[in-house]
Amino acid sequence: MNRFPTFLLATALLLPCLAQAQDAGRATLDARANARIQSLQQALAPGKQIFIARQLKLTPEEAAAFWPAYDALQAGLANLESRRETLFARRAERLAANNYRDNDREDFAEELLALEASEADLFESTLARLARARLTMEKAVRYIDLEKDLRALRHFERDEGLPYALN
Repeated sequence: MNRFPTFLLATALLLPCLAQAQDAGRATLDARANARIQSLQQALAPGKQIFIARQLKLTPEEAAAFWPAYDALQAGLANLESRRETLFARRAERLAANNYRDNDREDFAEELLALEASEADLFESTLARLARARLTMEKAVRYIDLEKDLRALRHFERDEGLPYALN
């Protein structure tokens, strides 16, 4: 007896169920991501420094060593963000003018990767500075992790609504 038609029928009946389950799983992930974003935004409402201080629970000695490194990192991140905004604005102008060529795409990618590398270097030097200042490695790594989460949030908020250069 040929079981192939039965297999095809069973597959045809199961595929919509699997797709629906996959959509439900994706919706759950989206809901969790949105909840995490909202939670982070609410925690940031009093201000970033207050948020960081609450998260790290620094002793007075740790705080004296931490805040200068924090200020230096913030200055470096602000510089990188300014450069990133300029890069995206230039890209948007060229896209709007329908003047975005392959060499522009390559330049954009190279500049964006250079900014990402500079950001990684900045975080690495901050981690080393915090270690030299005798901040516990747990708190130093936690701070870098918090900054990365906050950077991801800012990138998400900034990129929301930006057009993609799709071909």
